[in-house]
Amino acid sequence: MSSVSGMLSRPEFLLPLAAAERQFRDHYYGLNSAALLEDLFFDALGTFLRQTRPRAEFLRPPTGQKGWDYKFEGLQISHKVSQGLGDIAALWDATKQGVGTWSFDEPIVYVLGGNAPPTLSLSFSEMSDKTVGVRRLADLGRPYDLDGRLVLIVEWPTSGAQPRLLDAVSSRPGENFASVIDFAQVWKHVAEHVASGGAANEIDVLVTNARKPPAWMLEAGQQQGGQPIDIASECRAGVYLLGRHLLQNLDVKTNNRAILIPKSTVKDCLISAASEGLFAPLPCWYWPYAEQRPPDMYSAQRAEYEQRFSARSPW
Repeated sequence: MSSVSGMLSRPEFLLPLAAAERQFRDHYYGLNSAALLEDLFFDALGTFLRQTRPRAEFLRPPTGQKGWDYKFEGLQISHKVSQGLGDIAALWDATKQGVGTWSFDEPIVYVLGGNAPPTLSLSFSEMSDKTVGVRRLADLGRPYDLDGRLVLIVEWPTSGAQPRLLDAVSSRPGENFASVIDFAQVWKHVAEHVASGGAANEIDVLVTNARKPPAWMLEAGQQQGGQPIDIASECRAGVYLLGRHLLQNLDVKTNNRAILIPKSTVKDCLISAASEGLFAPLPCWYWPYAEQRPPDMYSAQRAEYEQRFSARSPW
Protein backbone atom coordinates (compact mmCIF):
# COMPACT_ATOMS: atom_id res chain seq x y z
CA MET A 1 0.00 0.00 0.00
CA SER A 2 2.97 2.30 0.51
CA SER A 3 3.72 1.89 -3.20
CA VAL A 4 0.16 2.85 -4.17
CA SER A 5 0.28 5.85 -1.83
CA GLY A 6 3.64 6.87 -3.25
CA MET A 7 2.30 6.68 -6.80
CA LEU A 8 -0.80 8.77 -6.05
CA SER A 9 1.29 11.34 -4.18
CA ARG A 10 2.92 12.32 -7.49
CA PRO A 11 0.91 14.50 -9.89
CA GLU A 12 2.28 12.82 -13.03
CA PHE A 13 0.49 9.63 -11.92
CA LEU A 14 -2.47 11.13 -10.06
CA LEU A 15 -3.83 13.38 -12.80
CA PRO A 16 -3.86 10.78 -15.63
CA LEU A 17 -5.52 8.22 -13.35
CA ALA A 18 -8.10 10.78 -12.23
CA ALA A 19 -8.83 11.80 -15.83
CA ALA A 20 -9.34 8.18 -16.87
CA GLU A 21 -11.95 7.68 -14.14
CA ARG A 22 -14.23 9.93 -16.18
CA GLN A 23 -12.94 9.35 -19.71
CA PHE A 24 -13.21 5.57 -19.66
CA ARG A 25 -16.62 5.58 -18.00
CA ASP A 26 -17.95 8.15 -20.48
CA HIS A 27 -17.00 6.04 -23.50
CA TYR A 28 -17.27 2.44 -22.33
CA TYR A 29 -19.95 0.59 -20.40
CA GLY A 30 -19.83 -1.40 -17.18
CA LEU A 31 -17.31 -4.20 -17.22
CA ASN A 32 -15.45 -2.77 -20.23
CA SER A 33 -14.61 0.48 -18.45
CA ALA A 34 -13.74 -1.46 -15.28
CA ALA A 35 -11.32 -3.67 -17.22
CA LEU A 36 -9.65 -0.65 -18.83
CA LEU A 37 -9.30 1.13 -15.48
CA GLU A 38 -7.73 -2.00 -14.02
CA ASP A 39 -5.25 -2.19 -16.91
CA LEU A 40 -4.36 1.48 -16.52
CA PHE A 41 -3.85 1.06 -12.77
CA PHE A 42 -1.52 -1.88 -13.39
CA ASP A 43 0.48 0.00 -16.04
CA ALA A 44 0.74 3.14 -13.88
CA LEU A 45 1.81 1.28 -10.75
CA GLY A 46 4.20 -0.86 -12.78
CA THR A 47 5.83 2.27 -14.21
CA PHE A 48 6.08 3.81 -10.73
CA LEU A 49 7.72 0.66 -9.37
CA ARG A 50 10.23 0.52 -12.22
CA GLN A 51 11.24 4.08 -11.34
CA THR A 52 11.34 3.68 -7.56
CA ARG A 53 11.59 -0.03 -6.69
CA PRO A 54 13.02 -1.72 -9.78
CA ARG A 55 13.59 -5.02 -7.99
CA ALA A 56 9.96 -5.36 -6.90
CA GLU A 57 8.06 -8.21 -8.54
CA PHE A 58 4.79 -7.01 -10.06
CA LEU A 59 3.16 -9.43 -12.49
CA ARG A 60 -0.10 -10.16 -14.29
CA PRO A 61 -1.42 -13.74 -14.18
CA PRO A 62 -1.31 -16.08 -17.19
CA THR A 63 -4.14 -15.62 -19.69
CA GLY A 64 -7.28 -17.29 -18.41
CA GLN A 65 -6.17 -17.38 -14.78
CA LYS A 66 -9.11 -16.76 -12.44
CA GLY A 67 -9.28 -15.51 -8.87
CA TRP A 68 -6.57 -12.85 -8.85
CA ASP A 69 -5.56 -9.97 -11.12
CA TYR A 70 -1.89 -9.26 -10.32
CA LYS A 71 0.87 -10.35 -8.00
CA PHE A 72 3.03 -8.01 -5.91
CA GLU A 73 6.11 -9.51 -4.28
CA GLY A 74 4.43 -12.91 -4.20
CA LEU A 75 1.10 -11.57 -2.87
CA GLN A 76 -1.80 -12.38 -5.19
CA ILE A 77 -4.35 -9.55 -5.31
CA SER A 78 -7.84 -9.17 -6.75
CA HIS A 79 -8.69 -5.76 -8.22
CA LYS A 80 -12.17 -4.19 -8.22
CA VAL A 81 -13.35 -0.75 -9.27
CA SER A 82 -16.61 1.08 -8.61
CA GLN A 83 -17.81 4.55 -9.53
CA GLY A 84 -19.92 4.63 -6.38
CA LEU A 85 -20.27 2.46 -3.32
CA GLY A 86 -22.31 -0.63 -4.15
CA ASP A 87 -22.43 -4.42 -4.18
CA ILE A 88 -19.36 -6.26 -5.45
CA ALA A 89 -19.29 -9.62 -7.20
CA ALA A 90 -17.87 -12.55 -5.29
CA LEU A 91 -18.43 -14.87 -8.26
CA TRP A 92 -19.87 -14.26 -11.72
CA ASP A 93 -21.93 -17.44 -11.71
CA ALA A 94 -25.67 -17.40 -11.08
CA THR A 95 -26.03 -21.20 -11.29
CA LYS A 96 -24.67 -21.91 -7.81
CA GLN A 97 -27.46 -22.51 -5.33
CA GLY A 98 -27.59 -22.41 -1.54
CA VAL A 99 -24.61 -20.09 -1.09
CA GLY A 100 -25.12 -18.07 2.09
CA THR A 101 -21.60 -16.86 2.88
CA TRP A 102 -18.40 -16.29 0.95
CA SER A 103 -14.70 -16.10 1.82
CA PHE A 104 -12.09 -14.62 -0.52
CA ASP A 105 -8.73 -16.32 -1.01
CA GLU A 106 -6.92 -13.10 -1.93
CA PRO A 107 -6.94 -9.55 -0.59
CA ILE A 108 -8.78 -6.99 -2.71
CA VAL A 109 -7.60 -3.64 -4.01
CA TYR A 110 -10.83 -1.67 -4.25
CA VAL A 111 -10.86 1.63 -6.15
CA LEU A 112 -13.83 3.80 -5.15
CA GLY A 113 -14.39 6.49 -7.76
CA GLY A 114 -16.50 8.84 -5.61
CA ASN A 115 -17.18 9.78 -2.01
CA ALA A 116 -19.92 7.80 -0.29
CA PRO A 117 -22.24 9.42 0.50
CA PRO A 118 -21.55 12.20 -2.04
CA THR A 119 -22.41 15.00 0.42
CA LEU A 120 -19.74 15.78 3.01
CA SER A 121 -20.13 17.85 6.14
CA LEU A 122 -17.53 20.62 6.35
CA SER A 123 -17.19 22.56 9.58
CA PHE A 124 -14.81 25.26 10.78
CA SER A 125 -12.67 24.23 13.73
CA GLU A 126 -12.72 27.69 15.28
CA MET A 127 -16.43 28.15 14.59
CA SER A 128 -18.05 24.89 15.69
CA ASP A 129 -21.52 26.14 14.83
CA LYS A 130 -20.52 26.87 11.22
CA THR A 131 -21.24 23.75 9.15
CA VAL A 132 -22.01 23.42 5.44
CA GLY A 133 -22.79 20.59 3.07
CA VAL A 134 -20.24 20.17 0.25
CA ARG A 135 -19.42 17.72 -2.50
CA ARG A 136 -16.73 17.15 -5.08
CA LEU A 137 -16.61 19.51 -8.02
CA ALA A 138 -16.55 16.42 -10.26
CA ASP A 139 -19.95 15.33 -8.94
CA LEU A 140 -21.63 18.31 -10.62
CA GLY A 141 -21.07 16.76 -14.05
CA ARG A 142 -20.56 18.56 -17.32
CA PRO A 143 -20.68 21.48 -17.98
CA TYR A 144 -19.91 21.92 -14.25
CA ASP A 145 -22.43 24.68 -13.69
CA LEU A 146 -21.71 26.42 -10.40
CA ASP A 147 -24.68 28.73 -10.53
CA GLY A 148 -23.70 30.68 -7.42
CA ARG A 149 -21.96 27.89 -5.49
CA LEU A 150 -18.68 28.51 -3.69
CA VAL A 151 -15.58 26.65 -4.93
CA LEU A 152 -13.36 25.44 -2.07
CA ILE A 153 -9.75 24.32 -2.49
CA VAL A 154 -8.85 22.19 0.51
CA GLU A 155 -5.85 20.40 1.93
CA TRP A 156 -7.22 17.08 3.17
CA PRO A 157 -4.44 14.87 4.61
CA THR A 158 -4.80 11.14 5.23
CA SER A 159 -2.37 11.16 8.14
CA GLY A 160 -4.88 12.51 10.64
CA ALA A 161 -3.44 16.02 10.37
CA GLN A 162 -5.88 18.94 10.44
CA PRO A 163 -7.53 19.68 7.07
CA ARG A 164 -7.34 23.30 5.92
CA LEU A 165 -9.39 25.51 3.63
CA LEU A 166 -6.79 27.04 1.30
CA ASP A 167 -8.96 29.15 -0.98
CA ALA A 168 -12.59 30.00 -1.66
CA VAL A 169 -13.84 31.40 -4.97
CA SER A 170 -17.35 32.74 -5.47
CA SER A 171 -19.49 32.32 -8.55
CA ARG A 172 -22.53 34.06 -9.97
CA PRO A 173 -25.76 32.53 -11.27
CA GLY A 174 -25.25 31.04 -14.72
CA GLU A 175 -21.47 30.64 -14.42
CA ASN A 176 -19.70 27.34 -14.87
CA PHE A 177 -16.37 26.21 -13.47
CA ALA A 178 -14.28 27.15 -16.51
CA SER A 179 -15.27 30.80 -16.22
CA VAL A 180 -14.67 30.99 -12.45
CA ILE A 181 -11.38 29.24 -11.73
CA ASP A 182 -8.63 28.15 -14.11
CA PHE A 183 -6.17 25.30 -13.85
CA ALA A 184 -3.32 27.56 -12.75
CA GLN A 185 -5.24 28.68 -9.67
CA VAL A 186 -5.70 25.09 -8.48
CA TRP A 187 -2.26 23.98 -9.57
CA LYS A 188 -0.63 26.71 -7.50
CA HIS A 189 -1.87 25.02 -4.34
CA VAL A 190 -0.91 21.53 -5.55
CA ALA A 191 2.60 22.63 -6.52
CA GLU A 192 3.19 24.49 -3.26
CA HIS A 193 1.98 21.50 -1.24
CA VAL A 194 4.21 19.07 -3.15
CA ALA A 195 7.20 21.43 -2.92
CA SER A 196 6.81 21.49 0.87
CA GLY A 197 6.95 17.70 1.03
CA GLY A 198 3.22 16.98 0.85
CA ALA A 199 1.38 14.56 -1.41
CA ALA A 200 -0.46 15.73 -4.53
CA ASN A 201 -3.52 13.66 -3.63
CA GLU A 202 -4.04 15.63 -0.41
CA ILE A 203 -5.39 18.62 -2.37
CA ASP A 204 -9.01 18.50 -3.49
CA VAL A 205 -11.62 20.86 -4.89
CA LEU A 206 -15.10 20.91 -3.39
CA VAL A 207 -18.21 22.98 -3.99
CA THR A 208 -21.00 23.97 -1.62
CA ASN A 209 -24.35 22.29 -2.06
CA ALA A 210 -26.11 25.60 -1.46
CA ARG A 211 -26.16 27.98 -4.41
CA LYS A 212 -26.07 30.96 -2.03
CA PRO A 213 -23.44 30.15 0.61
CA PRO A 214 -23.14 32.54 3.58
CA ALA A 215 -20.76 35.49 3.26
CA TRP A 216 -18.72 34.40 6.28
CA MET A 217 -17.65 31.29 4.41
CA LEU A 218 -16.09 33.25 1.55
CA GLU A 219 -14.30 35.48 4.05
CA ALA A 220 -12.94 32.45 5.95
CA GLY A 221 -11.66 30.87 2.75
CA GLN A 222 -9.73 33.97 1.77
CA GLN A 223 -7.75 34.22 5.01
CA GLN A 224 -4.00 33.77 4.68
CA GLY A 225 -2.43 30.51 5.84
CA GLY A 226 -5.50 28.35 5.48
CA GLN A 227 -8.47 28.10 7.80
CA PRO A 228 -8.55 24.89 9.94
CA ILE A 229 -11.58 22.79 9.04
CA ASP A 230 -13.05 19.35 9.68
CA ILE A 231 -14.49 17.17 6.92
CA ALA A 232 -16.83 14.31 7.83
CA SER A 233 -16.82 11.48 5.29
CA GLU A 234 -17.79 7.84 5.68
CA CYS A 235 -15.95 6.45 2.63
CA ARG A 236 -13.66 8.81 0.78
CA ALA A 237 -12.86 8.29 -2.90
CA GLY A 238 -9.60 6.43 -3.31
CA VAL A 239 -7.78 3.10 -3.24
CA TYR A 240 -8.45 0.67 -0.41
CA LEU A 241 -6.62 -2.55 0.39
CA LEU A 242 -9.01 -5.06 1.95
CA GLY A 243 -7.02 -7.70 3.80
CA ARG A 244 -8.07 -11.35 3.83
CA HIS A 245 -9.08 -11.03 7.49
CA LEU A 246 -11.89 -8.66 6.40
CA LEU A 247 -13.11 -10.98 3.65
CA GLN A 248 -14.01 -14.19 5.47
CA ASN A 249 -17.51 -15.64 5.94
CA LEU A 250 -19.26 -12.63 4.43
CA ASP A 251 -23.02 -12.80 3.96
CA VAL A 252 -23.97 -12.79 0.27
CA LYS A 253 -26.98 -12.31 -1.95
CA THR A 254 -27.60 -13.38 -5.54
CA ASN A 255 -29.11 -12.03 -8.73
CA ASN A 256 -29.44 -13.49 -12.23
CA ARG A 257 -25.75 -12.89 -12.97
CA ALA A 258 -23.62 -13.30 -9.86
CA ILE A 259 -23.13 -13.94 -6.17
CA LEU A 260 -22.79 -10.52 -4.55
CA ILE A 261 -21.34 -8.98 -1.40
CA PRO A 262 -23.96 -6.42 -0.25
CA LYS A 263 -23.23 -2.70 -0.25
CA SER A 264 -23.47 -2.45 3.55
CA THR A 265 -20.80 -5.14 3.99
CA VAL A 266 -18.54 -3.47 1.42
CA LYS A 267 -18.91 -0.20 3.30
CA ASP A 268 -17.90 -1.84 6.59
CA CYS A 269 -14.81 -3.35 4.92
CA LEU A 270 -13.76 0.01 3.47
CA ILE A 271 -14.13 1.76 6.82
CA SER A 272 -12.06 -0.97 8.49
CA ALA A 273 -9.33 -0.77 5.83
CA ALA A 274 -9.11 3.02 6.21
CA SER A 275 -8.84 2.69 10.00
CA GLU A 276 -5.89 0.33 9.44
CA GLY A 277 -4.15 2.89 7.25
CA LEU A 278 -4.68 0.84 4.08
CA PHE A 279 -6.10 3.69 2.02
CA ALA A 280 -4.87 6.37 -0.39
CA PRO A 281 -7.19 9.16 -1.65
CA LEU A 282 -7.88 9.62 -5.35
CA PRO A 283 -9.29 13.15 -5.79
CA CYS A 284 -10.73 13.85 -9.24
CA TRP A 285 -10.67 17.67 -9.29
CA TYR A 286 -8.79 17.42 -12.60
CA TRP A 287 -11.89 16.20 -14.48
CA PRO A 288 -13.09 19.61 -15.71
CA TYR A 289 -9.67 20.31 -17.21
CA ALA A 290 -9.21 16.91 -18.88
CA GLU A 291 -10.19 16.50 -22.52
CA GLN A 292 -13.16 14.34 -23.44
CA ARG A 293 -10.75 11.83 -24.85
CA PRO A 294 -12.07 8.40 -25.81
CA PRO A 295 -9.32 5.76 -25.76
CA ASP A 296 -8.11 5.32 -29.36
CA MET A 297 -6.59 1.87 -29.66
CA TYR A 298 -6.41 2.00 -33.44
CA SER A 299 -4.00 4.96 -33.46
CA ALA A 300 -1.48 3.07 -31.31
CA GLN A 301 -1.64 0.03 -33.61
CA ARG A 302 -1.47 2.22 -36.71
CA ALA A 303 1.64 3.99 -35.39
CA GLU A 304 3.46 0.67 -35.25
CA TYR A 305 2.44 -0.03 -38.84
CA GLU A 306 3.65 3.41 -40.03
CA GLN A 307 6.96 2.98 -38.22
CA ARG A 308 7.62 -0.24 -40.09
CA PHE A 309 7.46 1.61 -43.41
CA SER A 310 9.41 4.69 -42.32
CA ALA A 311 12.69 5.64 -44.04
CA ARG A 312 14.62 4.66 -40.92
CA SER A 313 12.94 1.31 -40.37
CA PRO A 314 15.59 -1.39 -39.73
CA TRP A 315 14.01 -3.86 -42.14
